[in-house]
Amino acid sequence: MTKRLMMALLLAVFTALNAHSQEEDEDIAYSLSLTEVTVLADGMTFEEYLVNQVLEHAKPLKARIKTLRYNVTCQLEKDIDLTKFPHRRTITFAARLAGYGPIVSALREHKHFGITMAEDVVFDNGKITASNMRMVEMKQRLTEKQIASFLKHDGMLSVNVYDKFYKKVREKAKELQKKRRKKQDTGMKYIGSYTAEGRTFYVVGLDNMKVHIADGCWQIARLSYHEGQNDMNYLFKEIRPGLFVLSHGTAKLFLDKKKWPKGYVSMKVDYQYQ
Repeated sequence: MTKRLMMALLLAVFTALNAHSQEEDEDIAYSLSLTEVTVLADGMTFEEYLVNQVLEHAKPLKARIKTLRYNVTCQLEKDIDLTKFPHRRTITFAARLAGYGPIVSALREHKHFGITMAEDVVFDNGKITASNMRMVEMKQRLTEKQIASFLKHDGMLSVNVYDKFYKKVREKAKELQKKRRKKQDTGMKYIGSYTAEGRTFYVVGLDNMKVHIADGCWQIARLSYHEGQNDMNYLFKEIRPGLFVLSHGTAKLFLDKKKWPKGYVSMKVDYQYQ
């Protein structure tokens, strides 16, 4: 979820910064059934088999569905005093040149900041069209210019995230395979399985990523990513047999670097499909 609006946040907050996060409670309860790891032909482990099934069956969204209509709602919050971060003049100048001046000014003016935006999206033959961009809620007063800038740079809400998640898993799998060939610890492991709504889901750990895989259709049903205190969680919904698309996502990033003000940036995104 790193598009125009997040770029502005990153410019204002995360330049030359290592971030950390905090894990949120999962909103779906399930119990894992732990079993022995099955070793397949040619030394392939069960977790490798599961990941291979996901990647072998992966197709672009446009190859799975022709038209998709949905509404996206995004909530952004921060609790950081940006008037005290280092290099603020340089970063502010760069942000203004990139067209994010009003956004940066809003983030600097309000230590406790929160907005909720929404838009309607149509996915048709691989092309995405967004409309009706709107500000749903503000926890502080913003100028009309600042509001217009946030809505103008909300391109992150209409991104094809379906393809990006499979690309992320593929890149992580390739990274771990290289480690395996060098006989290094890959961090890849089979965690267990559970049943929900009559379907079996397998859980595989890929280093600091955890992937829930739907048996049979081999779609990603849930994905989480953890680094330090940083934590991102994504939930996918089966909108038609064998097609799971993103329905809910959260990310919470904590600042943890000397000379930087302490605080966090969080994001929640919800997708409602028609």
